[in-house]
Amino acid sequence: MPASRQLPRSLIPLPGESLPGFLLRLSFRLGIAPAQLAELTGLAPAGRGPRLPAILLTGIPETASRTFTRMTRLTAGQAAQLSLDCWQGRYPLPATGPGGTGTGRRPLVSQPAFIPATRYCPGCLAGDGSAIQESLGGPWLKAWHLPVVFACPAHQQLLEHLCPECGQPVHGRRPGTYPAILPAMRTAGLHPAQCRTELVPARRYRSPVCCGARLDQSQGRRPADPRLIALQGEILDLLDPDGAGITISAGMPATPAGYFADLRALGLLACWTWPSVRHLSPSEDTAAAIDEHIASLRRHETSAGPAARTRLSRLPADAAASAGLAYIADRILGGSLDDVRELLRQFLPSSTRKASRTYWGLRVLRSETPCSEGLQTACDPLLRTFTKEGRQPQGRRNAVLRPERWGPENIPAFLEQAWFEDHLACLECGSTVKAARRIAAATLVQRTAGGSIGDAARYLGFHPGGGQYAPTAGLARWLAALEPDRFTRALREIALRLDRASGLVNYQHRRQLLRDWALTAREWNDITSRLPPVPGPVQPTLDDRKRQEASAFIWARVTQGEPRFAPRPIEASQPDPVRRDWTVRRASTWAKIASPGRIVHYAELRNLLIGHSDQLARDIDSAEANDHDARRRLGEDTAVTENLPM
Repeated sequence: MPASRQLPRSLIPLPGESLPGFLLRLSFRLGIAPAQLAELTGLAPAGRGPRLPAILLTGIPETASRTFTRMTRLTAGQAAQLSLDCWQGRYPLPATGPGGTGTGRRPLVSQPAFIPATRYCPGCLAGDGSAIQESLGGPWLKAWHLPVVFACPAHQQLLEHLCPECGQPVHGRRPGTYPAILPAMRTAGLHPAQCRTELVPARRYRSPVCCGARLDQSQGRRPADPRLIALQGEILDLLDPDGAGITISAGMPATPAGYFADLRALGLLACWTWPSVRHLSPSEDTAAAIDEHIASLRRHETSAGPAARTRLSRLPADAAASAGLAYIADRILGGSLDDVRELLRQFLPSSTRKASRTYWGLRVLRSETPCSEGLQTACDPLLRTFTKEGRQPQGRRNAVLRPERWGPENIPAFLEQAWFEDHLACLECGSTVKAARRIAAATLVQRTAGGSIGDAARYLGFHPGGGQYAPTAGLARWLAALEPDRFTRALREIALRLDRASGLVNYQHRRQLLRDWALTAREWNDITSRLPPVPGPVQPTLDDRKRQEASAFIWARVTQGEPRFAPRPIEASQPDPVRRDWTVRRASTWAKIASPGRIVHYAELRNLLIGHSDQLARDIDSAEANDHDARRRLGEDTAVTENLPM
């Protein structure tokens, strides 16, 4: 058949039909092999072999789509409905390839989008009794490729993936082969509802010998528990593009994609901690299916070596195991935030730092499609970890707090004293006060903006290379002695305080303006000229070294930071021996300015520096407000100008 001519006959896709199912029905109607049909319709380049990559499940590339629609006489909308792309935004799907071309060759069997073998419902494959389905069978549904689809509500039964005759996955893959949409694509004449498992592999000039058993027969069906059917109905409603866009997960509103990401993460947790959650299974049959799935994973880990251990990430092919894991996850997510956190605490080991490094922990913290805010909030104190800067890839942020009235720019680098006394001092952190205030500020930024704790430290002006953002040994012991979520509750109280506050300060704006700042010689002379005279022959030194420490004091007060992180341009301009001498004497001078006691000179100097700090802060905030108003007015004027008739 010439490739330039349209196919002599075609089919109208059935509701919910997948691209593989459409190829099977059309190839059977035309009497040609699926591989030949794929080449004629542009899905598989000629001479590249009979395999179609599984990435085609998510969408036909634009270049291939034009050929496919012309040859099959389908509209672009009908062709698009054959793919899972209609669920983008509702279900976590992999990208269609580099640049969205759909030509990527990365294996997808281990990805959360697809299961290792296509499932099916015998009753659906038998058809609805219409003439076309009596001849070609019912549709292979695209939903059967998703791990969250495990039952058929219409026939009240679990889906199957094994052939009743040969016992092999009907649309699976042979070990060691590349994952493909369909097996035995060079074999023609098989009914769409026949098993395509290759019993004898293809030779050079011979097609493979396939099982050929009918899959649309009634024997061997497994009735589904009513609770599983109800859960499956809710999942299908969330997949419906016209369905509700919001659900509830862990006591908080969630998008469908966030809910499905939660199911995946908690399914991994169930596998990782199995059999600790076995009692949450809906039935002994599903628990036994999960037992077998975990056993197969353990066998795979043993044979694959250390690189595959502790991940337990492969999806189950058996619908009973998927149903059990989804039911357990949904049952956990159905409680309130505190209930979810308590359940998770029961299942996790005592050392949660290790848990945060497991594959399931990374799914919560760094998933491409983020888990819901409810699950992230529930897991946050249990997966508390201080990661090194830059460990979290861009675009995989894990912001837990999502305030509307304030942001990370309103967080001071050194938690305000009043905040600390009201919310953290009661935790009796003792000698770790400084580290606790520093870590609390960095953690608030991390949970608001996402990223790693090192990213938050850099944002606040810490020195990540020196590890100042990391907890000290004393602080780590203090955190370990607290209840797992006590520190988190204190931070949430501070967040609520910011929500109710008026006149929020943009500390980030202050830090940016003062990043290379120091008192000028003129400003320093103006300040020191107002100091009262000191009696006696010994006069205080008012040199550049003290000007530098006074600048650090002002910077710390304006930015609510620590003097150790203040810019030191005056010191940087000195020779190395002078800088070393200044560094040695820094702590003594800072202590006298911070706590002058009865030293009149330092007490008066401190008062003058505080006055200068307060005026500098007012000037910065006033300039920012005026600049914001100017930008707003400019935007309004621009909008008005753009709407004027020409």
